[in-house]
Amino acid sequence: MKKHDDGWLRMALRDARSIRWVHLISGLDEVDPEQPRCGCQTTISGYTEWLGGSQLEVTLGWDWTVDMAGAIPEMRRSGGPRSNLLLTDPAGRDFDWHRNLATLARLVDALHWEGEARSAIEMRYAA
Repeated sequence: MKKHDDGWLRMALRDARSIRWVHLISGLDEVDPEQPRCGCQTTISGYTEWLGGSQLEVTLGWDWTVDMAGAIPEMRRSGGPRSNLLLTDPAGRDFDWHRNLATLARLVDALHWEGEARSAIEMRYAA
């Protein structure tokens, strides 16, 4: 992995797949008090941030919502991830922006992040 003057940490996709991610923080989105809540379906949403790399220098974050469609509510990524990681192909060329985001999204979707994020939220908001 190389850090460049442009702020990106560049890494080959094969190396990015082996990153061990460490949970940093998760939280709930604020509820808009102006929005009517009675008689409307509610949405539970939030964010989660993770660190990775040998010195925890890679950041990866994404928003999530609780999917209520199934028998058991499940947290699912919503929207694209945010990161300082720019993936490179085997020749060391940067992925274009859309390919980078799509590939990072697939990496996030392959992680088992929901339990750790849920536990962090329960601890943070328990009163």
